[in-house]
Amino acid sequence: MFAKDLTERIEIDLTGTCNARCPLCARNYKHITVKYNERSVSEIAAQLEEYPNGKYVHLVGAFSEPTLYKKFHDLCRYLVEKEWHIEICTNGDTHDEKWWSELGEILTERDSVYFTICGSTQELHEIYRVGTSLENIRKNAKAFRESCKSKIDYIQHILFDYNAEDLESESMAEIMDEFSHINLTQTLYRRETEIYKNPFNLDKMLVTPELKNKYDLIIREANRKWAEKLTGKKNYDIDCRSFNKKSIHIDQHGKVYPCYIWLEESRKNIWDGDYKKIQNFEYECCRICEKNCKRLMDMWDLEIL
Repeated sequence: MFAKDLTERIEIDLTGTCNARCPLCARNYKHITVKYNERSVSEIAAQLEEYPNGKYVHLVGAFSEPTLYKKFHDLCRYLVEKEWHIEICTNGDTHDEKWWSELGEILTERDSVYFTICGSTQELHEIYRVGTSLENIRKNAKAFRESCKSKIDYIQHILFDYNAEDLESESMAEIMDEFSHINLTQTLYRRETEIYKNPFNLDKMLVTPELKNKYDLIIREANRKWAEKLTGKKNYDIDCRSFNKKSIHIDQHGKVYPCYIWLEESRKNIWDGDYKKIQNFEYECCRICEKNCKRLMDMWDLEIL
């Protein structure tokens, strides 16, 4: 069973809302309805206090832009005081430079902030990061860097087929040089278009041909394992990331889940904390953590779904 005293990593959705409209985001899945909710800092703090060995807080969110949380600075002050390691993933296009400068003054060398930029021009950047301004992101990141005593800022670039050539351009190199660190990531695999509520830009959400071959192999293996399980075969071994990494996901209502994939895909309201059910392959979403699939993903340094 899930044990609070063993948990070290906690990812938190703070509001359930976002200013961007990224086509592949779980907010765009037909089977998901996201309800806005914003808990007080004291309520979040009280829940975190239940995890005596917690070390890392990921303000990332499956459905939320974390910096839209109204008391974000206050929450970060609390986390810094309690010596949590804070990781923030943001689209960077919220608030103004003064707000970001203040955040830079709060955070410490233990922390990290990832600003996502997906192209060297506004036209390229907004193909995926719909509704965000490249110019504003660069201004806000600059304000953060100038006020922060530690070099904890990252540019996070998500690779698609459409921006692969741009990634090698002088213009993108110039943007990357502005940041202290670079984090290059592969895009998530686009699902069948029928899954999404709005089809905007889905025709452009393609991975590179080389990456597609890798994803296709992983997905075939995952689906094969699930199909075999349904026929009664026990030829599977679930290597649960949540269990191994001692991590959980907390949504904007305070409900606890093993991971964001379980939250997005299980379509269940409450997780009962039973890892045995996960290891017994009772949830289809766990097929991605079947040992053979996970081995391939780790070998190629990939995330999926």
